[in-house]
Amino acid sequence: MKNRIKAVVGGGRSAVSQGLAFSILLLVGAAAVGAAGAPKDLSVAEVSKKVEGAQAAIQDVQMDLNMEMKDALSGAQQQVQGAIKIKSPDLVYVHYTKPTEQFLYVGGNLMQMYQPDQKMVYQQHSDKTHGAEPVYLGVGKELKKYIAVSRVSIIKNSDSEVGLLFIPFSDNAGFDKMKVYIHKKDWWPYQMEVETPSMTTKARFSNFTFNKGLKADLFRFTPPKGAQVVDGSVF
Repeated sequence: MKNRIKAVVGGGRSAVSQGLAFSILLLVGAAAVGAAGAPKDLSVAEVSKKVEGAQAAIQDVQMDLNMEMKDALSGAQQQVQGAIKIKSPDLVYVHYTKPTEQFLYVGGNLMQMYQPDQKMVYQQHSDKTHGAEPVYLGVGKELKKYIAVSRVSIIKNSDSEVGLLFIPFSDNAGFDKMKVYIHKKDWWPYQMEVETPSMTTKARFSNFTFNKGLKADLFRFTPPKGAQVVDGSVF
């Protein structure tokens, strides 16, 4: 009987040991799979290079815009919707549909905003080297320009996207803080949040289409007859 008991106890200990070893192997294997499936560490320079490479291959892009603008003083909010078209190297056309219909044309150093209901055209000339378009459009065209003037850190890195935080070095960058989120599938910014002393702007871009052969005529604008043309700030 004692021998039987020893055999049973001994066998039990062996089974426990084997089970423990098997559990450890499972844990190690799971950890290895998790490490293999984890997003690869990225540097800001690598993100910039990937975005620049993707944009270099794109002749034109179209996207929908949904934007929320909040006044820093009053807290008043405004919802903006529209459709954006961009053609390399420096042409931009935006058809805003909400809250009112407006048309924005950017080419070289000239930006024009046409408001049909008021029969007004606002024109703004800008140094081409700094870009004429608003920040939420400029980032989508040339991310590296904003990286060069900011302290940048990566705040998100998943399998599908990467998020960047921009804190400008100087007060004349056009923003106080900015967050930009980029899809890894096409390396194009799809969401951003821009803070200035007077306004917080949250913009989301969707329904992207690339290289559809947009004609340059789409981006040309001549003020219609009867419209008043005013030189001044568009935004």
